Amino acid sequence: MRALLAALSLLLVASGCGLLGGDSGSRAADGGAEGTGLEKTRIKVGAMPIIDYAPLHMAIQKGYFRDAGLEVETVGIPGGATSVTGLVGASFDISVGNWMSFFEAQSKGVADLKLIADGYQTRPHNFVIAVPQGSSITTPQDLAGKRIAVTVRGAIAELLAKASMDAHSVNHGGVSWVEIPFQNMPIALKAKQVDAAVMVEPFITQAERNFGAIPVLDVAQGATGDFPISGYATTAAFAKDNPKTLRAFRTALMRAQKEASDRGKVEQVLPSYAKGIDQVTASLVHLGAFPTRLDTVRIQRVADLMAVHDLLPKPLKVDGMVMENLPDTD
Repeated sequence: MRALLAALSLLLVASGCGLLGGDSGSRAADGGAEGTGLEKTRIKVGAMPIIDYAPLHMAIQKGYFRDAGLEVETVGIPGGATSVTGLVGASFDISVGNWMSFFEAQSKGVADLKLIADGYQTRPHNFVIAVPQGSSITTPQDLAGKRIAVTVRGAIAELLAKASMDAHSVNHGGVSWVEIPFQNMPIALKAKQVDAAVMVEPFITQAERNFGAIPVLDVAQGATGDFPISGYATTAAFAKDNPKTLRAFRTALMRAQKEASDRGKVEQVLPSYAKGIDQVTASLVHLGAFPTRLDTVRIQRVADLMAVHDLLPKPLKVDGMVMENLPDTD
């Protein structure tokens, strides 16, 4: 009997008293963070199915978030405005989004945001103004007074187009900016609904391959070269309550951002989540860069250019939006 009781005692100790009070693993599965050191182990990320966020999906598929103690669920969003409203409404904890949407919301007091990571920046030929085959527009100067498609008025496409036209001494005051979704631009060019379109990948490659579209102005060169496009943000309230969780998220994401310097790895993941990209298109598109540092000097360029074009009610200092004590940000 004494031997049996001793054996039972050892069993209870070895099991961590799970038979008596419920185990911490089941509590963590319900969304708690016991045993991980994180405030929250299950997080939702608002994400668009575009090239910019290949590292996010790499980190999910390769288990980098899991290695950091996180379970990440993506929530599909249609565009930049939703990235802000979803954060404010707590539809998700972190959101991807273009820097312009984040800075506009912060400047107007729509949201109090904290920046977690840089996501994507331009490289040559992944942001261009294209024209249909046979167009009379052959130089940037020919764009003056024309009908040019952009996804949304006052967004990144129009901002980069205007900045590049300024650099080429093209008067854009008489341009008619026509709102057309990126995916519809190739057809709109072919049908000559517009004279030109500000396009991004993979739609540039699709328009060139299928309709003979011709780029006449690369808006990601010169003054707008290596221009910051998008990143990751959360609310100030979530950042205050979950600093360890956000640091773990960033560390895992940066692991994938570094791997994204290998084009082959990006090509592998794109068809699994990005709309309109098959394996052939993935091998042809012109990719931007995936930064591994949150450089506020570089990102400040976006806010400054927005102010020049009257897209902010007042100047904005980006460094005040960065979450404190993030790893590898300086």
